[in-house]
Amino acid sequence: GGTQVMTMTSSQSMFEESDLSWLQQSDLPFFGDYPFETLKNIFRQGNSLKEAFFYGQKHHNNSNDDVVYIFARSDTFLINPVDIPCSFNLGNTDIIIPRWQSWEGYNDRFAIAGPDAAKVYATKNEGNKQAIVARRSKNKRKPVNAEKMLRDWLLENKLNVTEHEDERAWALLRLRADRSIAPGDLGAFKFKLVDSNMDKNLLQIE
Repeated sequence: GGTQVMTMTSSQSMFEESDLSWLQQSDLPFFGDYPFETLKNIFRQGNSLKEAFFYGQKHHNNSNDDVVYIFARSDTFLINPVDIPCSFNLGNTDIIIPRWQSWEGYNDRFAIAGPDAAKVYATKNEGNKQAIVARRSKNKRKPVNAEKMLRDWLLENKLNVTEHEDERAWALLRLRADRSIAPGDLGAFKFKLVDSNMDKNLLQIE
């Protein structure tokens, strides 16, 4: 019967006005070398994630207990197929994430989650805001990043987090604004062309 696809749209400008106005340039020292736009992008992609998740929840007719949720950021290039566990092998509070590019936290580009874990993952902006506001009041200056904030949010909500042990099994490469693969990521994997006549970005891991 094919795969049902739902498309939703949201207003980025409304989000900017209502949900990003609290961010301050003075928050940047918490994030090391992050530009201010990068900090905003953390919340922009988090908002898109939340909007899509709850839109799907509203329009999904099946029992929530039978659902496995897959989260994939659009600025990520997935090289190899990923084995998706059946719902009966994934508990409500279970979430599986790749170990690669975790930066002392949890990778925030791809996740497979049970129903309860998915709700927590989809609302990670709440955890991000809590972390920044708390750092203001405590005047902490030790740099943090999106991956560390995600780790703290998932553990605070007592999720059962599994990091995929094989870093090469889920080959997730970062895509830049010009759609090119981040140069540093190319060095992390050994590639070969699938077909010499294909586009140079159509690769697979040896």
